[in-house]
Formats: sequence, structure tokens, C-alpha cells
Amino acid sequence: MIELMHMEKKYDRATPLKDVNAVIREGDVISVIGPSGTGKSTLLRCINMLERPTAGRILLDGEDITAPKYDVTRARQRMGMVFQSFNLFEHLTVIENVMLAPHGHPEEVPGGSL
Repeated sequence: MIELMHMEKKYDRATPLKDVNAVIREGDVISVIGPSGTGKSTLLRCINMLERPTAGRILLDGEDITAPKYDVTRARQRMGMVFQSFNLFEHLTVIENVMLAPHGHPEEVPGGSL
């Protein structure tokens, strides 16, 4: 389960996320939709701790992943995201591209090296 509690993300000239609260239970399928610039990608980057929220908490199965000493690598091993502008390797099949991240080592990429 992922729980967002009063999450906020501020930048110098904008606050794309303000007092965001949500509970996402195991098995839930959700969509984050809205116009460009409304904070959709910022929300996902914060949940994945690619960006640290400026306020609030994110709980992953009851653990506060925004806590200063939390090892975010543990959380990232349990979640993933697809970026808006993704690039596939043309010499790989779709499944080989998908398997690349868990595979890990560039020298082991099917069909060649990176």
C-alpha cells in the first residue's frame, strides 16, 4: 500500500503539489491524468523518491520512505515507473527492452553492448 499524507512539492516559482492525500491499495489500478504542467510527473517522481517532497509523508506498507535515514533503494526495488519520453534500444525486441532494467549489466545486454 502507498499512502500520501499532506504531500507538497515546492520550487522557487511554482508549487505543483499542495496537500496531496491518497491511499493506493495493493491491486488498485489508477491513472493520473490532467493538463500539462499540473504536477503529474512530479507526483510520480516524488513517490519514487527521484525528487524529495518539501512537506508531507509517503508511506510504503506503513514505512515512511520520506524519513531522513530510510534507504530509498529498498522502496525502489518494489516500484517502477515509465517515463513520458522513453527510448527503446532498436537492436532489442520489446521484451528485451523491458527486461533490460532488471537485467542490470550493459555488457550482458542481448544482441550487443551499450
